[in-house]
Amino acid sequence: MTDKIDDLPINVSESSFSSSLSETNEEKIIQDTLQKLEEEEISSGIDEDEFDAKLFGIKKSTSSFQKESIKIYHQDSQLNLTPITSNKTISLLKIEKEIGNENEQEKEKEKEKGWKKEKEKKKELQTRLIKKKENENEHENESEKETSNKEIPNQKNAFSGKKDLLTPNQEKVFSLNKNKPPIPNRNNSRAKRRIRSTPISKKDEELIKNIIRNYLKTEEEKEGQGQGQEQKNEKEKENKKEYTQEKASDQKEVNFYQNSNQDLICEPLRIKYLVNENNVFFSKEVIYYYEMASKLNHTRVTGTLVLTNYKLFFFPSKWELFRSVNILSNPIIPLGNIARISKFNNQSFGNGDYTTGITIHCKNFQVVHFYYQNKKSRKEMLEMLFKNTFPLSIQLTFAYKHKKNHQIVDKGWLVYQPRLEFQRQGLPNENWKLSKLNAKYSLCSTYPQFLVFPKSMSNNDISVVSKYRSKGRLQILTWIHPKNGASITRSSQPKVGITQKACEEDQKMMKSILQASPNSKKLYIMDCRPKKNAMANRAKGAGYETIVDYPNCSITFLGIDNIHVMRESLNKIKNLCRQSATSGKKWLSALENTGWFSHIQKILYSSVKISKLINEESQSILVHCSDGWDRTAQICSFVQIFLDPYSRTIEGFEVLIEKEWLSFGHKFHQRIGQANSDYGNSQRSPVFLQWVDCVFQCINQFPTVFEFNEQFLIFILEHLFSLRFGTFLFNNDKERKTKQLSTRTYSLWTYINQNKKRFVNPFYQKKYIPIYPEYNIRDLLFWDNYYMKYLIPDELEKRKKFQKIDFSLEIKLQKLKKLSKEEIKLKNKLKKLETKLNQLKKN
Repeated sequence: MTDKIDDLPINVSESSFSSSLSETNEEKIIQDTLQKLEEEEISSGIDEDEFDAKLFGIKKSTSSFQKESIKIYHQDSQLNLTPITSNKTISLLKIEKEIGNENEQEKEKEKEKGWKKEKEKKKELQTRLIKKKENENEHENESEKETSNKEIPNQKNAFSGKKDLLTPNQEKVFSLNKNKPPIPNRNNSRAKRRIRSTPISKKDEELIKNIIRNYLKTEEEKEGQGQGQEQKNEKEKENKKEYTQEKASDQKEVNFYQNSNQDLICEPLRIKYLVNENNVFFSKEVIYYYEMASKLNHTRVTGTLVLTNYKLFFFPSKWELFRSVNILSNPIIPLGNIARISKFNNQSFGNGDYTTGITIHCKNFQVVHFYYQNKKSRKEMLEMLFKNTFPLSIQLTFAYKHKKNHQIVDKGWLVYQPRLEFQRQGLPNENWKLSKLNAKYSLCSTYPQFLVFPKSMSNNDISVVSKYRSKGRLQILTWIHPKNGASITRSSQPKVGITQKACEEDQKMMKSILQASPNSKKLYIMDCRPKKNAMANRAKGAGYETIVDYPNCSITFLGIDNIHVMRESLNKIKNLCRQSATSGKKWLSALENTGWFSHIQKILYSSVKISKLINEESQSILVHCSDGWDRTAQICSFVQIFLDPYSRTIEGFEVLIEKEWLSFGHKFHQRIGQANSDYGNSQRSPVFLQWVDCVFQCINQFPTVFEFNEQFLIFILEHLFSLRFGTFLFNNDKERKTKQLSTRTYSLWTYINQNKKRFVNPFYQKKYIPIYPEYNIRDLLFWDNYYMKYLIPDELEKRKKFQKIDFSLEIKLQKLKKLSKEEIKLKNKLKKLETKLNQLKKN
């Protein structure tokens, strides 16, 4: 900043030098640079007329110039600087406060650095021009005339663009100032004398300098502001675009498949690769052997066995051999679906030439054989297959690789939200409260974070009850009847032991559950186990409730067998299906010996019994088994399917699985054997598969009540094993949260909800009524479309076509009957109207 007023920059016109410097290149360069500098910054002198003229041309100045007038008191005289935009006055102290702010001065200093550099360059250029002017005295008079004649039009050009923005009062002042004499040149000594004629104090001098500096900044920033605003607008537009893109990305559907050259496009089949799916190993000249049960003939095809990080599939060398392409002729096996891998030697399988090979046993009843001519290639394939099928950790499976570069929570993980689900049921209310006592899984590690308890129970009582129940799984509410207030709660067995010790807090919990449902007179305890098993558990320190310690309670044993019995029954079903594919002799007797239907009958019977108690008698129910995560989940979820129509929709069924099975801790990892080569593990059991089979029985008996179809259930079971999605990984809610499944894997519900058309039942009708399926064995059907899918595919396809045609005809007939009834009613109404008209005419 300059200390003297003489050093302040004054605008120098270019016209005085135009005639003398037009011939040289240096003069042109200097002239151009001066013009650029003057366009960026309008310099001004301290002459009063010039200062006033520039003030009149201000469009947008600082706040002090726009709103209020400024009075600067000199030692001898008074100088009034009054902007056009306002007539108010402001004191000198206020100006000093506004100008003396430390933050503004620091900002101004930073901006002045570039301003000073430009002034120094301009001064150098001006001195060079002045020297040349002194040497050329001949052109001096002509240049002065040109400046006097051209300076006024230059001012016109300077203010012409601003005149349109002035008010009518401002235009009058602008017209008066327009005819003033030209601004004097810096070299003119008279201008210097005029400036020095009025003595100014130091404070006033600093004020004037700041005012001029602010004015120059406004003039400099005019063009910069326009550019800055454009840049800001562009940035805002870009930010808006990014924001909208982020929203759109949330709303867009997830693309699970990659469009690349890896896709094997062949007639009549296309093998698609998923996102982040890569080839791992190829095994050429492999012979795939399969047999068609309906045709009783064997088929052998040569081709390439391809192993990726997600699946194993066979790619034949000649597609013409596949006259009927189906799931047998095209084995595509997800690695998570493989239960065990075995190799064989000296076995022909109908052909003595190829005795070396691999047999793959799958969890969905599929068995595949591949023959090798060379043992080395078989050995290499076995090593790679074991390494990728049974990794050391679940986090090495494809479910984590599938979403590797897209760590965003997809919508499927937000299908079930505990607060919203309980709000839908009308909770919390006067009798029930939503508790965060298990927010850190300190109360029970296998329960979810949010639990519903009776309001009369304190936190201390709840913590004592959790210690009394097995695995800390105390009584919690899972569903409440919307009309009569009857509840269904679930828990594990009590730790009664041989001494039959009781717990006061547990007794209080039972009383509070009964009191929370005002219409129920008794609390029914439904123990899913056979009574023998419950009594045997007393030797281990557990057992069941004694009625003496729990007044107004009754206990019933439902007699559903444990996980070991269910596993043996499913193995018998597998053997029966393989035998029946070749010979169907003694099918019914063999099916009865498996015991599968008797287990399904017990589950359906128990669920119907409990549903009637809740809906028709308004009684509250407590359901438990040993630990409360297998048979308890089956019964509680079935009661909601029977009584709650929301659970019979696609979304409601997803919420039901998330709540009753996943959040309440069904041990999917152990029951399915995820990425585990221990095929004979005693913890494996088809509990969830058995429940889905029971749902299939209900769909057959009530085909118009469920929004989803049979393919929906089959798709869920296929990806229960596939390890493509993270929905069924691990054993409980705590493990899924710690392993960050929602950000590192995709949800199965995301894919289903994006492809709902595949799973919607076209005959679905919303019916807000309870359903009670028949549970007699004669009313149950064997699920061919799932158990026999890989054994008799041709027969199943024929059955599907016939069932669709037959069922559609029945529904058309029903619609025609309804239409005919409506026609009869309309005809009767017309007859009545005609009779009334005739009577009116007669009258």
